[in-house]
Amino acid sequence: MKRLLIVIFTFFSMVNIVCAEDSDYIKYNGSKYYLLYSQKSNEHNGYYNQYFKKGEDFDSWTDMIAVQHFPNVYSPIDLAHTFRDYLGQYNCPSSLWIDDNKNTGMLDFILIDSDGKKLPITLEFNIFRYAKSPDCGSISIQYAKKYSVADVEQVNTVKKKFEKFRPKALDEIRNIDIPDVVNKDIGEINLNDLP
Repeated sequence: MKRLLIVIFTFFSMVNIVCAEDSDYIKYNGSKYYLLYSQKSNEHNGYYNQYFKKGEDFDSWTDMIAVQHFPNVYSPIDLAHTFRDYLGQYNCPSSLWIDDNKNTGMLDFILIDSDGKKLPITLEFNIFRYAKSPDCGSISIQYAKKYSVADVEQVNTVKKKFEKFRPKALDEIRNIDIPDVVNKDIGEINLNDLP
C-alpha cells in the first residue's frame, strides 16, 4: 500500500510539473514563446504577461507576445478606441477594426525608435486585439515584431517584408484564441533560468 501511495504521489507530482510548464509558454505561428515577465498592473488591477522566443529576451527580442487582463473594463471596443486615442497624442498612425457583433476591437501600428538619429532605426510593428475576458472585464493579446535597419537598402527590404507579413499577422491575431492570463508575479526572468 505504501508503494502504491508513493507511485500515486510521484505521478501527481509529475502531472503538476507538466501543467506548470505548459502555463509558462504559448505556441504561436509554429514557435514557442516563454513567459519571462508577469506583473499585476497598478493601473488596471489585472496581470500583464510577456512571452519571448527561446534565445531572446527584453533587450534582444525580434518577436514578442503579451497578454493583459483588464478586470474592471467591460468594453473591449472602448479599450481599442482609448488606446488609439493615446497613440494619436504622439502622432502615431494606426488602423482600427471594430466588430460590434463579437464585441472585439483590434488595431495595429508601427513605432519608430531612432534615438534622435536618422539611421540606424528600430521599427516595431504591433497588433493589439481586445475581447471579453472569460472571467470578468476584458482581455488583450499583443503581437510585436521588431526590425532593426542601418541603411536605406535595409529600410526598403524591411518595407517589402512588412507589406507581405502584415496581412497574415493581422489575420492570425484576429483568429487566435487568446490564452489565459497567468496570475502570478514573477518579475523578469531569464530563459537560461528555465528548466
